[in-house]
Amino acid sequence: MDEEISEIRNNLKNSKTIQKNNFVITKGTLGNNNIVLIKSGVGKVAASTTAQFIIDNYKPVYIVNTGIAGSLSPDIKAGDIIIVNKLVQHDFDVTAFGNPKGYIDNGIEPDKPTVFNSDKKLVEKFKKELNLNQNKNIKICTIATGDIFVNQEKQKQAIRNAFNADVIDMESAAIAQTTQRNNIPLIVIRTISDSENNSVSEYKKNKETTAIQTALSVLSVLNKD
Repeated sequence: MDEEISEIRNNLKNSKTIQKNNFVITKGTLGNNNIVLIKSGVGKVAASTTAQFIIDNYKPVYIVNTGIAGSLSPDIKAGDIIIVNKLVQHDFDVTAFGNPKGYIDNGIEPDKPTVFNSDKKLVEKFKKELNLNQNKNIKICTIATGDIFVNQEKQKQAIRNAFNADVIDMESAAIAQTTQRNNIPLIVIRTISDSENNSVSEYKKNKETTAIQTALSVLSVLNKD
């Protein structure tokens, strides 16, 4: 969403915005990094096609997915910053063939949901730069992705139980699937907009401030390079 990228766009140095196909691309610099910034739009298809567009046209060293997410856990509160280490797709369902929900037909561990991973070096980099050990509001979590805004506590609990996930969104795992297939490192940074037992009203109240909070976290890391 616009709220999730505006702060980063406003802080890019030497920025230039162009349009290619249906993508609006802003290029600029942060620290010593050359940045390509694109709003994906909401949902797995929008996110994965945007990631593939970036990979095909700009050959990135790595991709940062940034934005907001919802909590599935009483231990994860609105305003917490999440460094994602594992990603699953909670709405992918081939259970008719005897596989568990979330298993993507890749021939690997067909008795378990398919888990994608953020790049370990990038996770460690962001942990260090964001002072994970000194900030109790920064947490390492598994995120569950699906093409639905989950606003029922019962639904959230079922997803948490099935996938051992503490956070939920609509894009991250689809980007992870795309970057893995292209061998491009990925890091996902999200801030929690709504807690486990709240949803739409809390989300609407917090989405702008939490999106800015995530962007500032990403800016603080990339500006140090």
